[in-house]
Amino acid sequence: MSVQSAADWPIFMRHWLRHPLGIGALLPSGARVARAMARQVQLDRPGKILELGAGTGGLTRGLIETGCPADRLILLESEPELAAYLGNHIAGPRVLLGDALRIDSILHDIGVMELATVVSSLPIKWFPPVEQRAVVMPCLKRLGPGGSFIQLTNGIVSPIQFRALGINGELVDDIWLHFLPAQLWRYWLY
Repeated sequence: MSVQSAADWPIFMRHWLRHPLGIGALLPSGARVARAMARQVQLDRPGKILELGAGTGGLTRGLIETGCPADRLILLESEPELAAYLGNHIAGPRVLLGDALRIDSILHDIGVMELATVVSSLPIKWFPPVEQRAVVMPCLKRLGPGGSFIQLTNGIVSPIQFRALGINGELVDDIWLHFLPAQLWRYWLY
């Protein structure tokens, strides 16, 4: 699986050096993380697959290479250079430039009322609870019963304060990358 391109590294590092907490990762997502994330995507559900914080597209490429139809993907990226990079280097997904804190109005404006799965690489563990709510709850509303919001984190506890939000959460995968763990957490409505 080839989820990173050589061109990903310079743009990733440039943005990481400018704003490391905004990028939220030490390295672009690789094949192991992409495969683990792809296992969580519910392709049998109707609706689009929303990727929050698509970055340089490492997870996006992995999702496509493991069977997610590119035309079902909506990629949201807040950095204009990264959004342009995604649009120029990955064919098929719809790329949106925007802030995840405005996800409710962004999805409304493009007519998306139903999501199959949400995958997120946002550095959401650094968001205060009110901002976590602004991102997660509109997504869960569009996912409906049985839908999953999947969050990638490099922490060892839930990056989302799910009890405070009144939702369910569970660890679904540990991915060991050299000396650093990555985790996938799943969140859903009661």
